[in-house]
Amino acid sequence: MSAYEAMFLVDGGSAPNWESVESEVRRVLDRASAKVLGLKKWDERKLAYEVRHRKRGTYILVFFEAPPEKIAGIEHDAKISEVILRLLVLRHERLTPEAVEKAMTAAPPPRAPERMGESWAPRGGREGDRGRERGPRPEEEAEPAAPSAETAELEEVGAGAEVGGRD
Repeated sequence: MSAYEAMFLVDGGSAPNWESVESEVRRVLDRASAKVLGLKKWDERKLAYEVRHRKRGTYILVFFEAPPEKIAGIEHDAKISEVILRLLVLRHERLTPEAVEKAMTAAPPPRAPERMGESWAPRGGREGDRGRERGPRPEEEAEPAAPSAETAELEEVGAGAEVGGRD
């Protein structure tokens, strides 16, 4: 049996009924003969994009041990579940009871600031800068350098010559 860390994303609407969500996650793991080492409701968050027509979801962190050949069955059961929206399973090489305990007592990571608030601006830093090539802003561009002596001499020679004229 190998140790795994899994992050379940469940429907935010069913999250208030924590007992049913927890029983669904445990049912999926029990079908694969997995031994649950730790299970924690992590956080409810707004999703970056809709998943199965849901804009919010609740994350559940689970540490478990299972035979490697049963992971595909866990992923399959999660896909057909109506409560579980997504699942990510990672094999954990050196999972210790201390690491599980630390993860179960730790707070979820801080939330990212909302992107469309007052402090948000497009990449260039100003409205209307999208698609603009990178480089200094027009007001930051330096004054053009004075022409060198060689360039000035070439311009004088070029000024006296006719361009494209006919006799």
